[in-house]
Amino acid sequence: MKKTFYITTPIYYASGKPHIGHSFTTLYADVLARYQKIKGKDVFFSTGMDEHGSKIAQVAKDNKKEPQDFVDEVSEDYKKLWEALGIKYSDFIRTTSEKHKKSVYSLMKKLKESGDIYSDYYEGLYCVGCESFILERNLVDDLCPDHLTKPQKVKEKNYFFNLKKYLPSLKKIIENNELKIVPESRKNEILNIIDSDIDNFSITREQVKWGIPFPLDKSQTIYVWVEALMNYLTILDFPDGENYKKFWPANIQIVGAEINKFHSIFWPAILLAIKLPLPEKIFVHGLFTVNGQKMSKTLKNVINPFSMIDKFGKGSIGRDATRYLLLSQFSAFEHGDIKESEFITKYNSDLANGVGNLAERVFSMINKFKKGTVKNGKDIDKKIQEFLEQTEKEYEKNMENLNLFEALQCVFLFMKSIDKYIDSKKPWEMHKNKDKELDVVLNSVFFAVEKIAQWLEPFMPSKIEELKKHILEIEKGKIKPDFKLNLFPRIDV
Repeated sequence: MKKTFYITTPIYYASGKPHIGHSFTTLYADVLARYQKIKGKDVFFSTGMDEHGSKIAQVAKDNKKEPQDFVDEVSEDYKKLWEALGIKYSDFIRTTSEKHKKSVYSLMKKLKESGDIYSDYYEGLYCVGCESFILERNLVDDLCPDHLTKPQKVKEKNYFFNLKKYLPSLKKIIENNELKIVPESRKNEILNIIDSDIDNFSITREQVKWGIPFPLDKSQTIYVWVEALMNYLTILDFPDGENYKKFWPANIQIVGAEINKFHSIFWPAILLAIKLPLPEKIFVHGLFTVNGQKMSKTLKNVINPFSMIDKFGKGSIGRDATRYLLLSQFSAFEHGDIKESEFITKYNSDLANGVGNLAERVFSMINKFKKGTVKNGKDIDKKIQEFLEQTEKEYEKNMENLNLFEALQCVFLFMKSIDKYIDSKKPWEMHKNKDKELDVVLNSVFFAVEKIAQWLEPFMPSKIEELKKHILEIEKGKIKPDFKLNLFPRIDV
């Protein structure tokens, strides 16, 4: 079994401040990275910033700043957010860094050696917001449907990549799951695009200056998204870095549905051309709306992640509550809707009254009835043991298949069953009646809380670390008589 694990997020376009869409993708990767670390894997988790292109040059100009100064500020905003959310990446790549540029030149050299680069003139409609050319048939009222702006008519010399040469091979690789694209609907989407006779694509631009110069022709700049895709190799110090030798190919590359084509067709085709192994799996998560509407500054429904963290409490409470609430709204395999109005209700039901209350309840009974220690810890109720083993299997299966929403669901279903078990056994009456089975009941619910902590650790690492310290205190008989957990304080609506 492979002992290393390499997981990537897309690098985020440095045109403005981060929002919960960026947070969702990066949290997803962070949870999977933490899970694999717990499993004993040597993990490399990459993220970063895409900082070139005409759109960024224009936004910087609008803000009366030089492009480099502008992207420096935006990159810091992202780093601060990842720290606030407890995201532990291995490295943070920036496409304006010398490290990235150096590796891109090596990759471009290999691409030239493949014989699949040629020059030609391109004429078409270019959307600055998309940083790409757009077909006239895809316009809505002569406007880009995503940015509602009129694209520019452009005619210029470009260098092209001979994509068509690799499409038959790539199609077989995807059909045979040698490159797994999940979910299946996104795989089918890619196969349909391949069958639609997709054309070769430009890898350079003549009229865009904010970017990396094309080494074979100084009048050209490498197309922003082409060199951005290469970040997955440049962050590993391709071609000679130890991290590249150790971690490539990537185990999982996480992307949003809007960039599926770039990552599932263009990126693997480039890798085939330069004879590098393809990633094992590309996970294409769904996009989400907020309260049933697309996020928009005009609608004022863009959720500020920093504000969301602050809403639920300072430090680890707000951080882990935000992590949980963003990942527990819907399955990432489909498009979903974030209901901001339900955040506090869900926080109270799942975290304050759920995991927090259950742990408090169990610890309190152990303190009150057994002077703060458990006895014969391996003596567990058979029904609890069976349900625990069943839940563990479901949890592991969901985590391995990237179903974080479903993994959380099975943990919280187990949690509710433990609450019902306590209500049915009534340990307080067992203690009063000096029932000898009380030890088994308390051992069972204590062991259940210990397992719940293990399962939730990748999702809520800070608060679960706190919980695990108290579990250890009970195991050693060192918990204080007046102990109060207060893991997730209830929020009054």
